Amino acid sequence: MKSSMGTKLENISCVGEVAFVGISLILCNLVAVSGTPFPVPRRPLPTGHKKMRALAGFESLKGQLSASTATEKTSITLSDGDTVLCIPIEEQPSLSHLDSPNIQLKPSNHPEPESSPSEVQNDVKMASQVFAKEIGKCPKGQIPMRTGRNSPLYPTAGAGGPTQEVQSSSTSSRQYVHHHAYTATTISHPPSYKGTEVVMNVWQPFVEPEDFSLAQLWVMNTGLSFTPDSINWPMNSIETGWQVYSDLYSDMRPRLFVYWTGDGYVKTGCYNLNQDCSSLSPGFVQVSNKVLLGGAISPPSAANSEQYEIRLRVFKDDDSGNWWLQFNQDYVGYWPSYLFHSLQNTSDLIQWGGEVFDVRDDNSQTKTHMGSGDIPASGFRKAAYQRNLQYVAMNNKLYQVQDLQAVSTKPTCYTVSSGSSKAWGTHFYYGGRC
Repeated sequence: MKSSMGTKLENISCVGEVAFVGISLILCNLVAVSGTPFPVPRRPLPTGHKKMRALAGFESLKGQLSASTATEKTSITLSDGDTVLCIPIEEQPSLSHLDSPNIQLKPSNHPEPESSPSEVQNDVKMASQVFAKEIGKCPKGQIPMRTGRNSPLYPTAGAGGPTQEVQSSSTSSRQYVHHHAYTATTISHPPSYKGTEVVMNVWQPFVEPEDFSLAQLWVMNTGLSFTPDSINWPMNSIETGWQVYSDLYSDMRPRLFVYWTGDGYVKTGCYNLNQDCSSLSPGFVQVSNKVLLGGAISPPSAANSEQYEIRLRVFKDDDSGNWWLQFNQDYVGYWPSYLFHSLQNTSDLIQWGGEVFDVRDDNSQTKTHMGSGDIPASGFRKAAYQRNLQYVAMNNKLYQVQDLQAVSTKPTCYTVSSGSSKAWGTHFYYGGRC
């Protein structure tokens, strides 16, 4: 929360198991607890956190769409190979479990900024999506849904990295490990955050097959304010950002994603429009006809050249209790309040940063990059950053984040360095490679 002592920025490299920051306990390098970047004490999380589940349920649901929906007029192929279908809002996968869904078409309120944003460098531009550039939008009352790819998978080059090919392998000794370089608020008691806003630059990092690399925000409730083992005890999390994940998207482009879990990643959690979950699963509800969830963000930033950014805002709607997502200027949709227990009210922890999901068949180091692949010390136009970190307070106003902690769970590969300035507010650089 806002402090009269000013902005407190602490950088921590977790080389042991535990690091203490003020009153906050941060656990690091716990492979057995490698889910969220903030492993909650006594709450082990599955190591397969955010790993794509299966596409079988989504493929089945696509086949159930009405024949009137799947017309040539609404079936679209983009230049990046994606196939997109414009479907009626009420036919989206996350509403298939409801007979008569009550859809909120716009938020009843939105957070008020504390002050006008400052100007940034001239060589910074807002990134968009391939869908928005080539198609613009679906007809009114419909949303775009990514249904696959209509061209052979072809290798693409990550910024500053070699050409990559998508391939898979299997072995009985497989390990799933998560590496994070992130920043976080202190845990709020009682929970008193109603959302966050952040601006981040977008890159196309080198990513090994089956791994993913992402930049995102987390709006969480740790459950620590509730009785242990009660229905509100499991950690709840709302997540969004950009991600490179060939297993999920069949290419190496940075893509807009949303994710959520209502039970610490044990049984719940789906990407985008439930594309990796079974039919009849609840999930994120989209209302925008302009934004393609899972769609490529274009163009990515380039080293020593123009930087391309996206602005993300997640906030609680007072009337409905839903958590809304704003991407750049568009209200994309919302995570319904019924997905959660502890997050039905407010958040007690917000995090921002990078994550690498490392799939290992042996003890070798991953070659997957985080962010741009450059270290934070490389600075502007080389390293990945997130700036103007703000939180939504109980009065629905946005404030610059104070008392920020910065944590690296694998500092030999991925690091983070935070700071504060008039133009960028509270911000940090992060990333690297092994």
